[in-house]
Amino acid sequence: MNVLIVDDIPENRSLLADILKPFAHCDVATNGQEAVEIFEAELVDGTPYDLVLLDIMMPIMDGQEALKKMRALEREYQVADDNRAAIIMVTAVDAMSEITEAFDVGGCSDYLNKPITRGKLLVKLGELNLIPKDWWKAD
Repeated sequence: MNVLIVDDIPENRSLLADILKPFAHCDVATNGQEAVEIFEAELVDGTPYDLVLLDIMMPIMDGQEALKKMRALEREYQVADDNRAAIIMVTAVDAMSEITEAFDVGGCSDYLNKPITRGKLLVKLGELNLIPKDWWKAD
């Protein structure tokens, strides 16, 4: 699995990468603008991301704007709907308006509230069929 982790806090990026290490190759970005550039480069190279973990609140470009731009790039590069990246919005704020915007306007796949735990993240990936639903048997 090819994953892009986008968060402005280094510890959060490191935690997510450590959790995903057995399942995925992970790239990281520190803000939405950097993430969109990396996301497009992977589309151009023919190695699109299977999963993007996208923090909502970041400097330079927030996660909502990055989400919209990523989905626009998938349309521009004519990525079939069933091949689009799963984009999970990650938020420390339990704001229903942010979550609603991410789903209704941005087209995100799902969301997770911080703090992220190994179990919470892996269960979500199992629900999205990105890893086996019985992932714990691989431990």
